[in-house]
Amino acid sequence: MDIYLILQRVKPRDGSSKVTHQKVLGRLQRLCRAINERFPEVRRPDQIKLKHLQYLRNEWLAEFSPATAADYQRTMCVLVESLGKKKDWLPPLKLVKDPSKGGRPFSTCVTKTKARKRRGIL
Repeated sequence: MDIYLILQRVKPRDGSSKVTHQKVLGRLQRLCRAINERFPEVRRPDQIKLKHLQYLRNEWLAEFSPATAADYQRTMCVLVESLGKKKDWLPPLKLVKDPSKGGRPFSTCVTKTKARKRRGIL
């Protein structure tokens, strides 16, 4: 799966380390590779559906330790946001962050450019 457009939208936040950003990008590639292996009909990021991420969260992450699974869940939030489905997909995936609990801030942000909207990519 070619995730070039997703990787172009994911940018590091101010003050985050380059290594942390590279880890997030690597996790994004592994998540998309796992979707592609399980669902070979998904060839582009715009073909990713909620059911694919539910498979990742419920079955694929079960083989990892809790700390690693938490890292992948944070990366799944970045993937959902880069696909533009944040409001619709985060609640069913149970990945909504409760602001009253605090927690680790995201080290990356997702950008939206007007050029992509003009070209009809997003």
